[in-house]
Amino acid sequence: MRYFFYYKPNRTIEPHKDETVNQRAEQKLKKIFETKSALIPRVYKEQWNKVALYHPTGDVEKANAILINPEDGAYDLGNKINDLTGKEWTKFTSSWFVFNALAVDLKQEKELDSHIEDHPATFSPTMISDFIRFFTKEGMSVLDPFCGIGSTMEACKRTNRVGFATELNPKYYNLILKRTPEFKDNIFNSDAVLIPTLNIKNIDFCISSPPYWDILNRSTKDFEKKREQRQLDVNYSDTELDLGNIADYNQFLNKLTNVYLNIYRVLRNNAYIVIIIKNVKKGGQLYPLAWDLSRRLSEKYVMKDEKIWIQDKVGLAPYGYPFSWTSNIIHHYCLIFRKEEK
Repeated sequence: MRYFFYYKPNRTIEPHKDETVNQRAEQKLKKIFETKSALIPRVYKEQWNKVALYHPTGDVEKANAILINPEDGAYDLGNKINDLTGKEWTKFTSSWFVFNALAVDLKQEKELDSHIEDHPATFSPTMISDFIRFFTKEGMSVLDPFCGIGSTMEACKRTNRVGFATELNPKYYNLILKRTPEFKDNIFNSDAVLIPTLNIKNIDFCISSPPYWDILNRSTKDFEKKREQRQLDVNYSDTELDLGNIADYNQFLNKLTNVYLNIYRVLRNNAYIVIIIKNVKKGGQLYPLAWDLSRRLSEKYVMKDEKIWIQDKVGLAPYGYPFSWTSNIIHHYCLIFRKEEK
């Protein structure tokens, strides 16, 4: 029997066996498809013959959620943020997650261009895709002001979003164009601070990982030696405009803050912004970069929360041994802000 209505009498979602209830649910689904098509995500439209109505307590008249596979959870038609089911939504809202580079992503990058390894600090499009899926719906726009080799643009392609980006280094800019030519008109070889002057506006979501101050310019000699032997870059670029080449912490923080304050101007109201960053150490002192940036941006944005990204496969070193405490920093802060204009 084809069931048109599901509910949750216990701890699992089950089909409602009452024939009258299922008939009413079938009628309501037809009306939803006819009158609320714009609210229905593509994946449900494409499989509408498998879609059922859902209400946790079994009230078919109050039901405003749909599902295909009960194990995946139900999608609420009132969801204005994303295309996720309640179950998928809940899973993402964990305040921390473990993620390490995926072999499939690295393989795809190497097959695209042999120079893609040149960039000294990349991240996974798979990880970024999870953020994009939560903070946008299909077809929405996503901006990355520090795009590097185009991981965010690749994530946009995979999730059917429209990517926008700036990248200062011409070499990496050309790699992004090669990787995602479908966004060529939206990708700019430009300083991120100039975003308001470019053809970028009404952005639905912004996600980026800016330079962690000048950390690459003072990496371990072993890191530098190994990369130079392979003729790979050891920093983002040589230009003075690059934030990663600023030695003074306050000057760096001021310029980084200005980038995101300028981005505020091209975001639509209620758009979210995620900044992936971490606190850094220099000369034996801890600089609370994530916290300092959060405090400054909170004067304009509303800070909503944070997610902590942990890389548990990073090798540990005996820093401070045997005299004092010094941690191995293997976590990053994914700072979450929102533009909320009244």
